[in-house]
Amino acid sequence: MTQQRTFRGIARLVTALAGIFVVLVGGLATAGAAGAASTPGFQAQARNAGLSAGQAEGLQAQVDAYKERTGGVQTAPNKIAFPGGELTVVVPGEKYARDLSDPVGTLAACQHLRFCAYSGTNFTGSQINMYTCRTYNIPWSGDGSWDNNQSSGTRAKMYNSSGSLIYTTPGARSYDKVGSWTPVYKVRNC
Repeated sequence: MTQQRTFRGIARLVTALAGIFVVLVGGLATAGAAGAASTPGFQAQARNAGLSAGQAEGLQAQVDAYKERTGGVQTAPNKIAFPGGELTVVVPGEKYARDLSDPVGTLAACQHLRFCAYSGTNFTGSQINMYTCRTYNIPWSGDGSWDNNQSSGTRAKMYNSSGSLIYTTPGARSYDKVGSWTPVYKVRNC
C-alpha cells in the first residue's frame, strides 16, 4: 500500500512537471512569435523607405544586435529607444545615420542639449543621441567620434569595463572627430 501511494505521488509530480513544461514552452513560443511578428513590419517600412531587401535584412540584423547590447526597444526600422536616449542605426552601405520615417531621409544631427556618440569617425555610422543625464552603454568598439552639444560647460565622462573613469570631455560645445571606443564601455553624459 505504501508503494502504491508513493507511485501515485510520483505520477502526480511527473504530471504536474509536464504541465509546467508545456506552459513554459508555449509561453516562450508565443513570445518568440511576437518578436518575429514585429520584425516583418519594420522590414516593410524599410522597403517603403527605398531600401533593398538586402539592406532591410542587414539593417534588421544590426538593430537586433544593438537592441541586445543597449536593452532598448525597436521603434522604427533603424531606431532603438531606451531611457533617456535613442540609437539611430546607419543603413548598410550608407555613411551617415538618417531618419527613415522622413521622406527626404534627413541626416541624424546632434541636436542642442544632447551628447552624441558615433560608431564611425567624423560623425559617421550609427548614432546614440543622449538627452537625459544618466549612464549609457556604448555598444560598439573601434574608432568613432562624439559630439558634446549639451548646455554650455557640461562635461561627459567615459568609463572602462571595470567602471573606472578613463576620460572626461572638455565642456560643451566640444567634439572629437576620431577617437577609440574600444576601451569605453559606458558614457555618463553629464
